[in-house]
Amino acid sequence: MTHVLVHPVETIRPKSLENRPVRAARARRASVKVLSAVIRFDGIVIVAGTGILGFHAIVNHDGPLANLSAPGAVLAALALIGALYVIDAAANELIERINPDRWDGDSLYALAEELGLIRDDIDSGADPEEIQHSLHTSGLLETAVTLTRRLAVAFARQGQEDQAQRLFASTLHLRKADQVLGYGQAGDEVAGDAREDLH
Repeated sequence: MTHVLVHPVETIRPKSLENRPVRAARARRASVKVLSAVIRFDGIVIVAGTGILGFHAIVNHDGPLANLSAPGAVLAALALIGALYVIDAAANELIERINPDRWDGDSLYALAEELGLIRDDIDSGADPEEIQHSLHTSGLLETAVTLTRRLAVAFARQGQEDQAQRLFASTLHLRKADQVLGYGQAGDEVAGDAREDLH
């Protein structure tokens, strides 16, 4: 059973997760890794343990599985499967509660929704000059440049060079778009800084 994060469009980050100490976030990330490993490997451990006990029972005629009847074996198998699902469900629930990265980036979904509304406004006859002016002055593209650059640096630090290079290329395109629109708020040195960070 695999843990999959779901990010609804109108997700609001809980106040309880804000301004947590970095040390606490690291401890929670470590706990998430342990729980994810439990979800990934608990089935293997249960099957391996049952196999070992079964082999011991067959060879030595001893142990908890030695005197199981056929109905008893079926019930034991069902109990193990049920235990597996309970463990996975409990681990998933705990991951949802303690994962410090659960809410990272969720605001992008709300932003995408807002941009979609602006697009619909254009289709409905809104003044394109006003929207273009807002795009100029809001610093949206400048912020997008900074975001993708920081992501590229973060992936590079993790050793994921391919992903880092794709984000670096995106940074250059976004910087160019910002300049083409007229303001060029992202600055002329972003590419050089990004290269420095990535190497």
